[in-house]
Amino acid sequence: MQAIGRLGTLGQLVAVADSSPEALKGVRDMYASVRTFESLAEMLERERIDVVHVCTAPATHEAVARQALEAGCHVYVEKPVVDTVGAMERLQAVASARGLIVMPGHQLLFEQPMRTLRTLLPAVGRLVHVESYFAFRPSRRDARGRVALRADLQLLDILPHPVYLLLASLEAAEPDGRPELAGLTLGPRGTVHALVRQGTVTGTLTVTLDGRPVDSYLRVVGTNGVVHADFVRGTVQRQIGPGTSGIDKVLAPYRTARQLAWDTTAALTERARRRTRSYPGLAEIFEAMYVAVRNGEDAPISPQSTRETVRICQAIGEAIAMTNEASSSAPTGDTSRMALVTGGTGFLGAHVVRSLLSQGWRVRVLARRLPAPWDRVAGAEYAIGELGGDGSAPLGDIDTIVHCAAETSGGWDDHELNSIRATERLLRDAAAAGVERFIHVSSIAVLDEAGRQPLTEDSPLERDPRARGPYVWGKRESEAVVRTLARELGVSLRVVRPGALVDFAAFDPPGRLGKRIGGIFVAVGSPNERLGIIDVAEAGRIIAWMADHFEESPETLHLLAPSLPTRKELVQRLRASNPGLTVLRIPRPLLLALSAFASGAQRVLRPGRQPVNVARVFGTPRYDTTAVGRVMTSMARSVERDERVAVTV
Repeated sequence: MQAIGRLGTLGQLVAVADSSPEALKGVRDMYASVRTFESLAEMLERERIDVVHVCTAPATHEAVARQALEAGCHVYVEKPVVDTVGAMERLQAVASARGLIVMPGHQLLFEQPMRTLRTLLPAVGRLVHVESYFAFRPSRRDARGRVALRADLQLLDILPHPVYLLLASLEAAEPDGRPELAGLTLGPRGTVHALVRQGTVTGTLTVTLDGRPVDSYLRVVGTNGVVHADFVRGTVQRQIGPGTSGIDKVLAPYRTARQLAWDTTAALTERARRRTRSYPGLAEIFEAMYVAVRNGEDAPISPQSTRETVRICQAIGEAIAMTNEASSSAPTGDTSRMALVTGGTGFLGAHVVRSLLSQGWRVRVLARRLPAPWDRVAGAEYAIGELGGDGSAPLGDIDTIVHCAAETSGGWDDHELNSIRATERLLRDAAAAGVERFIHVSSIAVLDEAGRQPLTEDSPLERDPRARGPYVWGKRESEAVVRTLARELGVSLRVVRPGALVDFAAFDPPGRLGKRIGGIFVAVGSPNERLGIIDVAEAGRIIAWMADHFEESPETLHLLAPSLPTRKELVQRLRASNPGLTVLRIPRPLLLALSAFASGAQRVLRPGRQPVNVARVFGTPRYDTTAVGRVMTSMARSVERDERVAVTV
């Protein structure tokens, strides 16, 4: 809507149709003159409309676009336009019969980097290779704060972008050819490698969820140079000329560095000057379409280009679907010991699931969405449920519940629903189903850090949890609810409070260690202070052991490493995995001074709101790890005992 507003008199937003009352209210609050309707049919009946923008879920695109076309409207459809070539051909047939345009949401073709690349193509000579690369991090929440699509579906959602960029370059080199998917390899965790050939020119497509940093570029190589279009920074680097002499080889990196520094600064300055909030290229693609509609011209993107993009995406989607089916595995484990793990697709929950399976349990994972195939644990079964909603958890054959699920973002209402009320409902359902054992995963953040230290399992809880924000409040109240309710319902309860979870196999520093800013890590506090952390795999093993040895496990346990590492040791570990990282240390006296200044600034800039205490955020409470040490000793003895039994048998 913002992009349409930038077009002036060329096109005006007149109406919005949406089945969500909240969405329509948001439109009315932002655009008082825009009419709103609860259905497309009502809008088309009551308004005179030239162009309909289809921004619904991809599965509805064909039906919604066809309805608009049959009403005589030109249609712009967000990517992915449709799932199959057949669906695309049907829409194009309807549009052609009525003299209308079906325009795909391929806005990167109209971004400045792609426009610049097109002008430089003649200079690079005959194209010999094209590379389209896209690396991104899957979202956990959508724009409305809801749980996002699972990772593999997010991959398919963004896939058209790198595909149509690749095809546009191949078409420029071989306009009479047709793209052919010559090879396709799928990586284990959401990485697509494809080889696409058009005539004599070959292009590679790489889309990855794991590759870092986040990046998006198109690189074309010709007989007289190379052009690199960067869609993250909005720049283009070029090396025009054969570049075969010694001086060319020496100067080439400096030319590229100058272009990158200058063009990045210019691009960011231009975005700030124009205050562009919509996606770059969006207003430009709308403008191109509206001009074509007004002048009765063909669509700026050819029907063939749109079909071929859908064709390549469909082939990749079918390959991913086949991989998904092949990766599915039957549940394993002892059916007499059945555990339900909520939040079993999360960072900690997945390790709990693996550890339970390794100890012979049968495990059912309750999740809001099915995880991507590469995120599922082989041998576990997955059930869809919403603890905070109207559904109930499948508990008929469960004897132990490990409750890892909790809200991790959002405001007070989100934590009230998805942490506090969800925990209460799950425990009530468990009691009604005859589940006797319940392990509740709380957080060590619920403790009153201002109290007497070292903090132990018996230390008092935070007296004013709202001052710590929605997350701590939700965890604190959930623990209080579950303790009271378990006694009332007669359910045996164990509470574990994890410290900061880290994965030493792929170390990402905990928040209290400091903050990474590009190639600099700002380490806060004394190097000799010890942080309350635990390796996530170890935490999963401890929780699984507690399920296996429920009666002998402590009623409350802090999940911490028995020997807590110092800040210095963690920084050394970070440096070992990040060669060249610069560490900037902020000692505690300086932190206290900066925190006081920040609190004062927040009171001035945000009057009436509780200022964030920066010193407390990076505080370092002292913890007594005696209890977790005893548990790990018991775990070691259990392993030795099991090994002796195995040898005897």
